[in-house]
Amino acid sequence: MLTKKKHPMSSECKREDKTCESDSSLKLSIEFEVGKALVLRPNQIVRGAIILKISETDRTIWASTIKIKFRADETATSNLMSCSARTTYFECSSTVWSGNIGGRVNEYCPWKELTPGAYRFDFALKLPAVNFPPSIEGPKGFSIRYVWQPVIEGAGGTLTEGPEVVTPFIPIYFAPPDQEWTYKETLRNENKILMHVEAILPKHVFAPGEEFNFTLHITNHSAGRITYTQCSLRKHYEGPLDKDIICDKHERSLASTEGRCDIPAMQRLQTGKIEFSLTIPKKHHHVPPTFTGRHLRVYYTLRCVIQVESGKFITNMQFYEVTIPISVASFPHLKGLVNSFPPYSESHVKPYFFDPKEDFPPDHAEGTKSPYSALLSQFDTFCDGFDLDPYSYYYSDNNSSLNNDSLIENTRFVTIPNNI
Repeated sequence: MLTKKKHPMSSECKREDKTCESDSSLKLSIEFEVGKALVLRPNQIVRGAIILKISETDRTIWASTIKIKFRADETATSNLMSCSARTTYFECSSTVWSGNIGGRVNEYCPWKELTPGAYRFDFALKLPAVNFPPSIEGPKGFSIRYVWQPVIEGAGGTLTEGPEVVTPFIPIYFAPPDQEWTYKETLRNENKILMHVEAILPKHVFAPGEEFNFTLHITNHSAGRITYTQCSLRKHYEGPLDKDIICDKHERSLASTEGRCDIPAMQRLQTGKIEFSLTIPKKHHHVPPTFTGRHLRVYYTLRCVIQVESGKFITNMQFYEVTIPISVASFPHLKGLVNSFPPYSESHVKPYFFDPKEDFPPDHAEGTKSPYSALLSQFDTFCDGFDLDPYSYYYSDNNSSLNNDSLIENTRFVTIPNNI
């Protein structure tokens, strides 16, 4: 029989005296110390437990090991070719219980009977000071996920796999200092100039939750009047980026604004000025940072549709489009930033599990100053005045129940005439 352990975070099994009266089948799940509010970031310690419940009506469980697995996957799907490209950035596991108590854990571990009851197996994981790819939930088949899974192994291999739990990872990328810039474009119809467009933006890189104002200067060279302009923030997905696979492209609208104007035809050459204001959605799972991975790319644009009316008796409307590139970081600019975490492409350090009875992982020396201590201190100070909105819609007990970002897109979709 397995005995109780008094330590609250022991790597050994702890069995509760009462059995699961209402359970009719074995239940294997994961609980995190902070609950469903868990959001992963660099240089973080994550604690949790595997919860196993065996009812009186369950078959006998003969287990050799119980493990917790953690991995990061990037997936991009080509619907045209009906194929997917996938990369696993890292994969690690830890044995939280073994039938060979006190001995080495391998494929020859003896198996033991787990009697009906409720069990708890604690674990702890250290995320290194590395900016791994951001969590992405795009259109079906486009994702970057950080996945946890409990597994019971016995004679002959895996006996039971618990449901996969997906938690978000937000890399710590701060936007650079604000710098106003101007985007210019000339719209033509064959060799004829229709209009000059200048967009004045306050900066190049934005962050979730920010509101920004921008100005359009339009000089009309066409034969009609410019009467209306609509601007929308667009999120783009591309992938797979592999050379031998046809790349799919998806576009979503995150927010939109519009402005009325009256800029006469070219006979009275005039420049109109239109002011706009947009707010980037606040939640990180709607607006992941601009990112190019091994198989997928996420980027953002500001799409401006300009309406031109012509004709005296019968109004004819034409629409012209200007696309302005912008970037999105995880967080707004932080003054006095001393350094940043290295990206995953420049580091070979991976997450690892350690003894949950310990307060810190083995490589942590008390009194030793990390090269990222100043950055973490700045980040903590920044978070005190910034709502990270930690509750994440990424959190799921099953991959199939994850919702992509079409939810917000359907409610805020920008209507553009078909004859653009």
